[in-house]
Amino acid sequence: MKDINKIIEEYKNYAVLHWKASREGDYKTANKNYAKLTKIYNQLLDSEELREKILLHLLNDENYTVQLWAAAHSLALGKFKEDAVSKLEFISKLSSNEAPSFEAKMTLQEWSEKGILTF
Repeated sequence: MKDINKIIEEYKNYAVLHWKASREGDYKTANKNYAKLTKIYNQLLDSEELREKILLHLLNDENYTVQLWAAAHSLALGKFKEDAVSKLEFISKLSSNEAPSFEAKMTLQEWSEKGILTF
């Protein structure tokens, strides 16, 4: 397993690159970074210890995009659900110029309607 700090840094980087590419319409780069985030998600899925050490840290990152991904992954994994919903509600109220507010709204909607998120 990689060093936890390295996983955190990669996660943050992939989340930011995904959002930036999505906003610019660069679907190839967005898809590539989504796939990388999914690989980390799968590591979290396989390791309770990793979930405990990483998700709360990422939920409290200063970057809203990182918070969004961490919240979505937390809900999907059943960890820190109250924190994740609270974070998504906060992000959803921000300006779309500064944060992925639409994405946060859609994540909350999906979670509310289906009670499950999949990656």
